[in-house]
Amino acid sequence: MSQQYQPHQTHVPPTQMAYSPQSAEADRAAQLSLVFGILGLFLLGIVFGPLAISQAAKAERLNKPAVAGKVLGWISLIFGILQLLGFILWFFAAAAVLTTM
Repeated sequence: MSQQYQPHQTHVPPTQMAYSPQSAEADRAAQLSLVFGILGLFLLGIVFGPLAISQAAKAERLNKPAVAGKVLGWISLIFGILQLLGFILWFFAAAAVLTTM
């Protein structure tokens, strides 16, 4: 009786990662922080900057890093404050010039 060699074949199913609602919420918060940070660089940084920072903090509470969103949020907030201060200074300078006429 002759036996032929047959290699032992094991079928290993591909591993599936469990995607919990918490990780989906963390991903969404991290993406929103990045979007808000980018928007804040171009318009209304004083509004979108804090939104980006808060979404990044939410993502980090859920164990998802959101460093880019947080950094862009802070940069947007600083630029927004500088723009607001520049507008106020311009307004008072224009008012001073108009009152001397």
